[in-house]
Amino acid sequence: MYEESQPETTTGLLRHQESLREVIESISSELELRPLLTRIVRHACDLLGADNGAIGLVDFQRKLIRTEAIYCMPDCELGAEMPPGVGLAGHVYQSRQPIVLERYGDIRIPTLPELSVNAVIGVPIFWHDELIGFFGLGSAPPRKFSHNDVETLAIFAKHAAIAIQNARLFDGMQAALSEMQLLYETSRRLSVATTIEEVAAAYLEQIATRQKYACTIVLYEKSGIGQKTGVVTHGSWTPVEGICLSVTRAPYSRDELDEPLDRGETVTISDVHTDPRVPESLRAIQLRSGRPSLAFIPLMAREERIGLVALSYREPDAWNSADLRPYQATAAQLALALDSRRQRLLSEERGQQVAVLEERHRIARELHDSITQLLFSMTLIAQTIAPSWRRNPEEGEARVQRMLELSQSALTEMRSLLAKLRPHELTGPEPALEEPSGSERIRRDGLLAALRRHCGGLITEGLTVALEVQEYPGLSPELEEALLRIAQEALHNVIKHSGAGRALVRLSAGEGGVLLEVIDHGAGMAMADQSGAPKSGLGLATMRERAEAVCGDLVVESSPGKGTIVRVSIPVSGKDSE
Repeated sequence: MYEESQPETTTGLLRHQESLREVIESISSELELRPLLTRIVRHACDLLGADNGAIGLVDFQRKLIRTEAIYCMPDCELGAEMPPGVGLAGHVYQSRQPIVLERYGDIRIPTLPELSVNAVIGVPIFWHDELIGFFGLGSAPPRKFSHNDVETLAIFAKHAAIAIQNARLFDGMQAALSEMQLLYETSRRLSVATTIEEVAAAYLEQIATRQKYACTIVLYEKSGIGQKTGVVTHGSWTPVEGICLSVTRAPYSRDELDEPLDRGETVTISDVHTDPRVPESLRAIQLRSGRPSLAFIPLMAREERIGLVALSYREPDAWNSADLRPYQATAAQLALALDSRRQRLLSEERGQQVAVLEERHRIARELHDSITQLLFSMTLIAQTIAPSWRRNPEEGEARVQRMLELSQSALTEMRSLLAKLRPHELTGPEPALEEPSGSERIRRDGLLAALRRHCGGLITEGLTVALEVQEYPGLSPELEEALLRIAQEALHNVIKHSGAGRALVRLSAGEGGVLLEVIDHGAGMAMADQSGAPKSGLGLATMRERAEAVCGDLVVESSPGKGTIVRVSIPVSGKDSE
């Protein structure tokens, strides 16, 4: 029941409203979810003068409320899970209404009997009419909670819901950025590994050692007619033993788990003791290792399962999707790397070492010209999101949306690169990607549209680019892609090194061909090192290579304090024009 409300004086009411305004401002400035929830529950207790409190969020998949932050509560309450009808949280979850009791012990199925004499109040937290969490506050006698307390906490809950959703959006953006960085770093590490053993070591160092699960990389041996005959372990990591790269072999036998794995599905086993799908041989192995929980992530290459990433844990585990995501996100890269090393061995036997080296060089150039630039842009924006959001939530949201656009572009470019690396003569044409890659968009929309789109996107990174076009006739897709990639790299260097806030991209045509210039008035640079040798970093090298590949010429003019001009000219014949 509610305590009878007492009229408040004008001074008391104003003081109460001012306190509510201050705590709302306080929670609005926090973007990380865990600190935000702790701050929310502490402020809720301060507002009502409560002795202790907790805030829980709804787990929609499991249909329960999990306590995410506490204030002056027993430590065991943090992480507690309440289904509908259990404890104060479960009753609020079930009824979707505020609950006020003079004694917590009067509730059906209390979870904290040591607090049974306390008065309690529970208020739901809604977001667009969807229950996303709840407040639970308590106080020792003689304190009782009133209707005014319910109204105050309900108002606070509305603002808390906004702050929680903003923090979740921020967390989602951070997770996407982390996943993209993980994909890029894993790809970089795997690209320099030359043998299967080096690939296994690079993967385990990059992925497995960051997690709590033991990880094993398994490949299959096949007979001359393509049937699996053996299971070969190429590397493993455990929290106790670390990385082990010894190779072991065991005979292959098909079981009930193979069918979903062949379809590319991840298979999870919470406990080998109770899962009927587990064969006796596998159950015996896990019993000896003391790791009853398993997850198998298939490694697919050329539409075929070539191996597994096998995870295990020392206790039965429900296998949270967030824990599996790093392994699943990088499984395609690992499968591609392992399969390509196998193909490389065949290529070397057939005298194709030169072709392999050229392919690696092409991959490095593609990664540098597309993925690296996108990740650098994402990093710049990420560094400004938090202050921008605190200053202007609309500006912060715009930066988050730009981050999501860049992350999608990076993922599309990575997928496109992976697709190009597959042996098409064995697999047939690739399925269409969800979004066109940079190269495909050039072929579809043309160079001018691609330049305008790229230059416009650089505003969020602090660079305003003017685009001047004079009598541009249009070129073949190959020439236009070369020009775009050179322009992107030059503008990337402006952002990274020059300190200039403005740049000019000029595209013109004449009797000799097409001329592209990227001009800035920033810090500039010396074009030779102390020994007098010309400077040639990776960016300059890739620009020159792209120009030379289309019979063009690239010149860079720069000196300290006088800005930089990147000028590329490409001779054009009749067949090169559109």
